[in-house]
Amino acid sequence: MKKVFLFFLASILIFLGLVYGLLFTPTGNSIVASYIQNSVNEKLTQADFKVEEFSLTTSKINFVANIDSNSKINISGDLALLSKSVDLNYEVNIKDLSKLEKFTNQKLNGSFFTKGILKGDQKLVDIKGISDIFESETNYDVKLVDFKPSQVNFLVNKAKIEKLLYTLNQPIYAQGLVNIDGKIKNANLDSLDGIIATIITDGKVNNNVVNTAFNQKLKSLISFKGDIVTNLEPNKAISKIDFFTTPANIFVKKATVDLKTMKINSDYLLSIADLSNLYDFTQTKMRGAINLDGNIEKTAKDLKVDGKSNLLSGRFNFNLVNDDLKADIKDIDLRKLTHMMYYPDFFSSKADANVAFNTKTQKGSIDAKLLNGQFLPNEFSTLINTFAKFDITKEIYEEIDLKSDIDKKVINSVINMKSKLTEISVPKSKIDLNKSTIDAQIQTKLKGIEFNTVVSGNLNSPKVSVDTTELLKLKIKKEGKKFIKKNKEKLKEKLKEKLREKLGAEASGQTADDIINGFRAFFGNN
Repeated sequence: MKKVFLFFLASILIFLGLVYGLLFTPTGNSIVASYIQNSVNEKLTQADFKVEEFSLTTSKINFVANIDSNSKINISGDLALLSKSVDLNYEVNIKDLSKLEKFTNQKLNGSFFTKGILKGDQKLVDIKGISDIFESETNYDVKLVDFKPSQVNFLVNKAKIEKLLYTLNQPIYAQGLVNIDGKIKNANLDSLDGIIATIITDGKVNNNVVNTAFNQKLKSLISFKGDIVTNLEPNKAISKIDFFTTPANIFVKKATVDLKTMKINSDYLLSIADLSNLYDFTQTKMRGAINLDGNIEKTAKDLKVDGKSNLLSGRFNFNLVNDDLKADIKDIDLRKLTHMMYYPDFFSSKADANVAFNTKTQKGSIDAKLLNGQFLPNEFSTLINTFAKFDITKEIYEEIDLKSDIDKKVINSVINMKSKLTEISVPKSKIDLNKSTIDAQIQTKLKGIEFNTVVSGNLNSPKVSVDTTELLKLKIKKEGKKFIKKNKEKLKEKLKEKLREKLGAEASGQTADDIINGFRAFFGNN
């Protein structure tokens, strides 16, 4: 029995000696380093991982490795095998992230550096460090319980937006600074708890980059800043957002992200204090203010947005499902619309409209009704009054039908309108918002007289051309009637004198009356 015990004890000592020789001697360290290097390169088939230094004793460790000769990992410090605790310093220095594309499956640019300490045991590990990510001053503190994230605190100070975009291999759309203060009590999704505060300052859009990428014509400086407060709950991130830009401001009371499905539900308020600030985006001159509020729902497949606004003394509602937009407009004031768009003030009415538009193809239609319309004094009404002695501004058009087809920024329309004494139709009208031009043909029936009008040229000050042939006839008749009525007796006497000379005294009286009646018949019975 004694021999068996001695053999068993000797076997244990030999095993421990082999383990010690394998792990804690230079020869053993070399074998372990080679094993680590080969294992990493096998798992990361495209890797060029090389262990430069590896030294392990019962109380110390020193590990230095390179990835693709441009990234260094350094770990050194104390360890206690029996208590399973460590007190380590670490440093990761990557000089060129683009060389790691085969590991990240995405091209990254720039450099990355972090260093810190790792201290603890199998029950609790505390990792504290600093980093220069996105050229920031960042520090972090991560606590692991049973090797699972339990608490995460981090502070990112003055991260540069342009460096973030550059690192992610994106065009430098903007520049600015971002500060992030995060305190996460439990990093497990099912019991997530914490708060993250983000502040964006000194933001400026790089117009040249945006113009090239999105075919825009931005010229004015666009600045922005914002505050985002995100509360973390089990499986959810709930944010309140205040985002201020030169053209518009956006406010979100509650944006909820399901962290498992990544579904987003959010309210929003878009506030534009001065529509003239949108000119670079719309290439359309506008004025006034507008507030638009609604909801957003984003899933893996679909985007849904709705909104409403009290617009131009009326109501505006819309629904967007992916690329398809439908809008319902009620009771807007046409004069306020033309004022907002800097168009001539030529017509007064209330308007209802249904709009369908595809944002991808930029094609759609407008079906509108203008109610209780009335012409305002303008070049068109002045011409009619001059030739026909008719004040068209007193006519009321109870219901006007307007149908338009939209093809990008070209709008083709047909209009029909009728009052007690007039009937007007526009069989062809083309407005080109890109060129800011109009080309419209107007057919008018006025007391049985038909004439055409052409409106063309610059949309803000178009040229109005009226075919005055029929109007001149009407004018001649009216002027003739007035002249005959006023000078009837003188005309009779002069005609009688002329008739006496040619026809003789007996027939002259009767014939003069006949001639006067003939003139009256030509110019009308009045």
